[in-house]
Formats: sequence, C-alpha cells, structure tokens
Amino acid sequence: MKRPLLPARRQFVLAVGLFVIALVVRLPAGFATLALPPAIQLRGVEGSFWEGRASAVGINGVLVQEQVAWSFLPGALLDAKLAWAVRGRLADQTSRLELALRPRGAELNGVSLALPLEPLAALHPQLKPAQLGATLRVTARRLAAQAPVEATVAIEQLFTPLAAAGELGSYRLDLKGADGQGDWQLATVAGTLKVAGQGSFDANRGRLGGRAVLTPQAPIPGLSPVLASLPKDGEGFVVTF
Repeated sequence: MKRPLLPARRQFVLAVGLFVIALVVRLPAGFATLALPPAIQLRGVEGSFWEGRASAVGINGVLVQEQVAWSFLPGALLDAKLAWAVRGRLADQTSRLELALRPRGAELNGVSLALPLEPLAALHPQLKPAQLGATLRVTARRLAAQAPVEATVAIEQLFTPLAAAGELGSYRLDLKGADGQGDWQLATVAGTLKVAGQGSFDANRGRLGGRAVLTPQAPIPGLSPVLASLPKDGEGFVVTF
C-alpha cells in the first residue's frame, strides 16, 4: 500500500515543482540551441522557451528562415496539449505553423512554409553538380506520426547558376500516405525543363525511393553536361532516389 506523503514532504515536493516550473518558464531560449544537431544553427536568439525569436535559422550554413518567432498558446491546454504558434520569413514569403506536443508525440498543424531548395538538392549526389535553387512552398493541414499524410510542395522558380536561360520551371510534389509512410508524385506545372517522377517515402526510417525523369523542352546551355552524366530514358535523363 502506498504511504501518503507527510505534510513536510508535501511542501517540499510542491516547492520543488514550483521551482522547476519557474525555471522552465524563465529559461532563456538560447538554451534550446544546445539540444540542436550541429547541422542546424540559430542566430540572434532572444526571449524564453515560451515566447521568443531568432533572427535566422540555417542548415549546414545555408539560410532557410529569417525573423522566426514563437509564442505559447495557453488555450491549447484545454485540448491536453502544449502548443506554440511559429512564424518566419524567407525573403518576401511568410511561413507559419502550430507546433503541438501531446503525450503520444509531436505534431505540426496548419503548415505553410517557404523554404529554399538548395540545402536539400546539395544532399543528392546526382543533383549536387547542377547547383539547383528554388523556393519550396510546403502546405499541410496536419503532420503527425500516427496520422494520414497529405502534403503538397510547390517548387517555384527553379534555377541554376550554370545556365543563363533564367528560370527552368515550376513543379508540384504531392505526398500521401499514413503513419509517416506513403507515396510521392512529382509533376511539371510549367517550364523549359519538364520533370516527372514518383516513388515512396518512409519518414520513420528516413527513407526515400523512386525516380524522376528530367526532359529539356529546349536546349539549356550550361546544364547540358550535368544532364549528360545521368542515365537516359528516351529523351529524358533519370535521377534516382
């Protein structure tokens, strides 16, 4: 049988609990940077764990977000969760989402993010030589480990400094599935470089599979040597994932 706490012990436990709560509430936001992986850098961090801001967020030295601010949403406690509204910018485009923590895990709600393509394209050995850049607009109603996956990524104004032809095109990536797994499909919206692809993903294991075919609709000087290094599929060139 569990022994009840003595009054003195109750007071001690209560005092310790209040101290921990006060410490967390007043914890400077800069302490959060200690838990981040080395690839992620926060600059100009101010405020607290509950409400604060960062002047910039980078991944491997590449700027991915500016003027990031977060604020605690006390009303979320009624739904048995801790939640923060997060806002940011990339150039002239705004980003926003709600980060929620529940006993079963974390989730993102109302996702609308503007992100650069560069740090992601640089991770792929076949795409890295092309030095591709673009703005990614990620939208999703809800992203959680145990929930249906339905997200759209608009790839806007794709370009490469290797080609003087300007923008290569714009594209749409759709992801659908459940429990962090599913399929993806890539299609061309418009542009000189037609891209079509499909495959699967497993966010729980960090896996991405599939292929995309890049087909120039007109000569693209400067990019041709990079495309020629890829396997061919008819008139197109294949990138595998």
